[in-house]
Amino acid sequence: MSSPGSSAPPVRYHVADLAVARIAARRARAVPSVVGLRADLSQTLLGLAGTWLNPDPVPPDLRAEGVTVAVHGDRADVRVTVVTELGPNCRELALTVQGEVARAVREATGLDATVQVTIADIELP
Repeated sequence: MSSPGSSAPPVRYHVADLAVARIAARRARAVPSVVGLRADLSQTLLGLAGTWLNPDPVPPDLRAEGVTVAVHGDRADVRVTVVTELGPNCRELALTVQGEVARAVREATGLDATVQVTIADIELP
């Protein structure tokens, strides 16, 4: 127990890239008009290797394909690649995804996030 007037040592923690990616992916998928996320080639290959090496599949709500993250100290650089439906304005959708993902990462981890959004495809009806 600390005595009055003394302060506790600062808490040091590190949030893993994958943890932030899962938070970002879950929030991005929840944005209206986002149909899904699109993995890049390296994520696709890693996913294939993971299915061969790990017989237990990752639940859909924990998948982070389509999101890449690099955590640097107290901030995270996040890239999200989305697929949308035909209709919404792509710029407005990207801004919404950017804001929602940054807010979710900050709330869950305490990290400030710089979020880059790419709209990779538009699903036609």
